[in-house]
Amino acid sequence: MFRFTRLLLLLTIFIVATSNLTSTNVFAADEISSLVLNKNEVSLEIGATTNLTATAVFVSNSTENVTVKTEWISKSEDIATVYAGVVTGKKEGTAVLTATYLGKTVFVNVTVTKRVKTMTKNKQSIDLRLGKTDDIILTAYYDDGSNQIVTTKADWSSDNNSVATVTNGLVQGLSSGKATITAKYNNQTLSLPVNVEIVKRIDAEKPQISLLLKGEAKVVLMATYPNGDKVDVADMAEYVTDKGTVADVLKGVVTGYGPGKATITATYGTQSTTFKVDVDNAIKLDVDKQNVFMKKNKTDELTLWATYATTGDGKPENITDRAEWTSSDENIVYVYKGKLTANSIGEATITAQFGEKMVTTVVDVDVPRRLELDKEVYSLQVGTPGQLKLYATYADGTTNNEVTESAEWTVENDAIAFVTKGKISTYKSGETKVTATYGGKSISAKVLVDIPTSLELSKKAVNFQVGASEPITLYAIYPDERGKVDITSKAEWLSSSVETASVNNGNITGIATGAASITAKYGTKTATVKVSVGVIESLTSKDQTNVVMKKGGNQQLTVTAKYTDGTTKEVTTEGEWTSSNQKAATVEDGKITAIGAGETQVTATVDNKSITFSVQVDTANKLTANIPYLIFDLGEVKQITLSAMDILDVSHDVTAEAEWKTSNALVAQVSNTGVVTPVTRGKATITATYGGKSITIPVEIGVVQKLEADQRFIALKTGQSIQVKLTATLSDGTTKDVTDDAAWKTSNYKIADVSSGLLTTSAPGKLTLSANFGGKTITVPVEIGTLKYLKTNVVKMELKEGEEGEIQAIATYTDGFDEDVTKPAMWTSSNIMIADVKDGVIKATGKGTAIITVSFSNLKTKVSVTIK
Repeated sequence: MFRFTRLLLLLTIFIVATSNLTSTNVFAADEISSLVLNKNEVSLEIGATTNLTATAVFVSNSTENVTVKTEWISKSEDIATVYAGVVTGKKEGTAVLTATYLGKTVFVNVTVTKRVKTMTKNKQSIDLRLGKTDDIILTAYYDDGSNQIVTTKADWSSDNNSVATVTNGLVQGLSSGKATITAKYNNQTLSLPVNVEIVKRIDAEKPQISLLLKGEAKVVLMATYPNGDKVDVADMAEYVTDKGTVADVLKGVVTGYGPGKATITATYGTQSTTFKVDVDNAIKLDVDKQNVFMKKNKTDELTLWATYATTGDGKPENITDRAEWTSSDENIVYVYKGKLTANSIGEATITAQFGEKMVTTVVDVDVPRRLELDKEVYSLQVGTPGQLKLYATYADGTTNNEVTESAEWTVENDAIAFVTKGKISTYKSGETKVTATYGGKSISAKVLVDIPTSLELSKKAVNFQVGASEPITLYAIYPDERGKVDITSKAEWLSSSVETASVNNGNITGIATGAASITAKYGTKTATVKVSVGVIESLTSKDQTNVVMKKGGNQQLTVTAKYTDGTTKEVTTEGEWTSSNQKAATVEDGKITAIGAGETQVTATVDNKSITFSVQVDTANKLTANIPYLIFDLGEVKQITLSAMDILDVSHDVTAEAEWKTSNALVAQVSNTGVVTPVTRGKATITATYGGKSITIPVEIGVVQKLEADQRFIALKTGQSIQVKLTATLSDGTTKDVTDDAAWKTSNYKIADVSSGLLTTSAPGKLTLSANFGGKTITVPVEIGTLKYLKTNVVKMELKEGEEGEIQAIATYTDGFDEDVTKPAMWTSSNIMIADVKDGVIKATGKGTAIITVSFSNLKTKVSVTIK
């Protein structure tokens, strides 16, 4: 009835809406053609919802979303309900929905399943070989606790169908690689990785393959799988070469295209490896000649041999015609396929290259290994010609090959001599050099024109007295046949001191006592003779031979010569002066200059006679200090005076000149003048250094040998005070009151405190009083309020019930002092129903016996009380 009423209402609205239309064409344009839903099949879980939409398609081809206008009906509302297109799952099962609009009805099949709580798979990953398959099983677990295998019900997909596909859980491997398989069922999604033909590694059987040109070889490429299997995958791998013109691989076969080396990269799945290929590349190249000597315009031939890794017999192959030949200089040697042609004199390097290897040969064309002249020094006279001969030694070992006329000759100074093809013409006296060049090499000879190689005197030294004469002969030594020639009259003679000795044509005459040098000069050569007029018997000095100096000081020494004729003469400036240690002192003409601390030997030498002086600069044979050690306290300073004894046993105050050091600047410091200043208590060593000697002075600053207190044991009552005095005995035996300077402390500040030796008690007990000074510590035991005895005036008492009695408590201290402690003591009763006690007063409260206990300062005593 409701449906009929609703239809009638809709019909009425439709008639009213169309009552104004004046033709049947307009009515036909609004007529519905079909009703279309977005879904005709719906699957959902219990409790889940999904939306359906309804679209009206009119005859005019216009459309309208009529979802809310459509009548939605579920024929099984216990399984699924629908309202305004919203479908809700109620329980597991199937239901049919209808959607009706303007007489058009569409059916929708609804499947309601149980809600999946979770879903599992039987594998976490899959490893497949090419063309192989594997199954995945899915299990769904529902909210009601049940489970079900839903493998065929799930939606399966692969993210890489070229590697692996999946149908109803069946996975098939198609090509090497990786893929991810995904399964969807209701609201759950699972995925797992798939590896197809994934190997752990691949290895080339041969890391290097050698091929002849156009040769081929089968590659063996072993793949190792996760399970340990090994398979040759050479035919299936992918290959990349870095040099396609040398070698490449196709379906596991490597082919050599050109000479050289190539690196092949093989890839299978996710793994790669490399191996090298030598194409026509010999392991070794050899040329039959390493060095070749040729004559100009002659020919020769080289042979090139190659040894390959691929030839099993190891025999070399002649590849002379196949190699590339080059010459470093074709103007000298030209090469073609190993054939050599010598074009001109010189040296060239021939290179044979085959593939990436090469060898070289050195070719000499008329190039000598060594040149030799028949004379290294040629002595000639002016106007006398000479002849030099040049010989070459070649690489073939031949010698004495005269090339004099073929060589190029030059002379260093053509004003002295001239040379042509080894023939020398001389023009004037002098020395020059002649050079011969042949085959890129050169050699020279020295030419002396009227020049001796050396001069020789008949005597090297002359010693005589004033007025005496002695002749000297001068000889010239020539390298030629002239040999030794007397040239005394031809030479030029000179005297360094005509006042001492004169010379005329080699005749030397003594003029005055002294020394002179006579020089004979001939050409560029000279010769000298030492002349001593008046032979020295000895050298003496008026100065002491031991000299003591200060740095920077000067001292002049004098030396006197005594001659054999009895005469003497000061020869200070004529002698040769030397110093054995110029860092300590230098000397010039007898004047000594002190440079630095040290010792030296100064020697004066005249005519082989010597005298030596021992010189000491800022040195000491012995150092002494005015005090052997220092002992003093803070606040004082001490002066150390240093004395040095020199080699003459003379003492000098060197306090300000010495170097001062302290071993511990935190204890004591020392100035540059020996003043010692204390810093803190302790020990140190002061060191003074002067003239290579050192001395040390021990220093003690306030070092305490012994520490004493005037009290060895202290017994006090609470609240009392006592002053303790502290005395320190120092290293030198002196004593000092250090009460105020010491560091005082007590072991228990709760019962006593101390300040500058004053001990103040505040509670009973035992403690230790300690004092520290100068590294020493002393302790004093202290007892405060320490009892020796505690007793009462009675030990028993009898009372009647209701009576009172009094007991007195007496404390005896360790120092023998007695004190009434009745009130400060603690009183207790074992039974207050019989006897009660306070401050020693007993109250009898009942009949019987009670024990009264009195306590004071850790001591106790008892009294028995009987109540009758």
